[in-house]
Amino acid sequence: MSMQRVFHQRFPLAAKCAVTIFLMLAFYLFWVKMAIAGVVVVAFVLLIIERVLHTKYVFSTDDSGEWLTIHKGRFARSQVIAVNEIIRWTSMKTSFGLSRYLLLEYGAGKLAAVQPESDEAFILEIRKRQEHVEKQIGREAE
Repeated sequence: MSMQRVFHQRFPLAAKCAVTIFLMLAFYLFWVKMAIAGVVVVAFVLLIIERVLHTKYVFSTDDSGEWLTIHKGRFARSQVIAVNEIIRWTSMKTSFGLSRYLLLEYGAGKLAAVQPESDEAFILEIRKRQEHVEKQIGREAE
């Protein structure tokens, strides 16, 4: 089994629509000579794009176990979850069905939302890594 696997975030229709609408708003604000407001809107659009493009989900293995690290872009803290703590995952849709995501439940009632490009491959990777952890625990118990 590979030691590290990376999944990138999908660029959902809702994010594409938000970027388009805010870029049109910025264009309008510059057109009517409200440059400061236009700059603020452009900065917001850049943050949306940066977060979508640089969000990734990394499965890794080390001596202490199997981990899922959620990197939410350059300007946010990463979240680390032990794979064996993931209890369940649920496929969810946002309002009007514009976007979908996986809701991971782990630990004592903790939740994390992820949007990998391929939900099926992501879930398969969780299952593989959980089986690997179970086998290791079984070997150590012997």
